[in-house]
Amino acid sequence: MKLVEVLKMRSYLLLAAASSVVFAFIYIYTQVLFNIANFDIWISIIPWYNAILFVIFAVLFGITVSYQVYTWRQPKACPINMKAKGTGVSGAGYFIGLLIAQCPACASLGALFLPVSAFTFFVQFSWLLNLVSIGLLLFVLNYLGGFRK
Repeated sequence: MKLVEVLKMRSYLLLAAASSVVFAFIYIYTQVLFNIANFDIWISIIPWYNAILFVIFAVLFGITVSYQVYTWRQPKACPINMKAKGTGVSGAGYFIGLLIAQCPACASLGALFLPVSAFTFFVQFSWLLNLVSIGLLLFVLNYLGGFRK
């Protein structure tokens, strides 16, 4: 797979890891309402299935960012129209991922921008929205040719 070949390159692997860690930190920091002292509370009340889905999303986020950087830097890796469409779809996955509240007692960025009814939908169906955002990231990797030989 092309994705594995790209991640074997040290610079892209480091970019994927750094992107995952930075995303996870920023996301958790916004979930605890910019009070890092509440991190232990967030960890203790997040449902186990949301924790697993969050880790999967964060890892896929880093891999997708790294692979997109690779495709943008390689002129013949992917046609320009596919690069642009892939960036748009992955942007939707990133945006959905940021709005999801992983734990029922936490607020997300969605609480700042969405009406209460929409925010409660995001909290109630967070597991489903997590799966949708993970699916979008996998779609982008496939669309950009990451799973081809």
